[in-house]
Amino acid sequence: MNRLRTWILAIAVRAQTMTVLGYMGVISFIGVETLIVVLGFTTVFPIAIPFVLIAVAAAWYCRDRLRALWTAIRTRRERA
Repeated sequence: MNRLRTWILAIAVRAQTMTVLGYMGVISFIGVETLIVVLGFTTVFPIAIPFVLIAVAAAWYCRDRLRALWTAIRTRRERA
């Protein structure tokens, strides 16, 4: 029984570690102030917090990639 308990505890610790690292990654993407706003709006439906944070982080990443693409296009046009 101790072996099973240790195994379940190890899985729980790993899952919590991954969750914390995920939240820290999203915080680094969107900022602490935005995270506070997102958490404030999701008090009614708390299960949606990870999905909202992932969506915001994905939007930030896409915005960054689009900005880089637009800069590359503008540079090419200026050279021509």
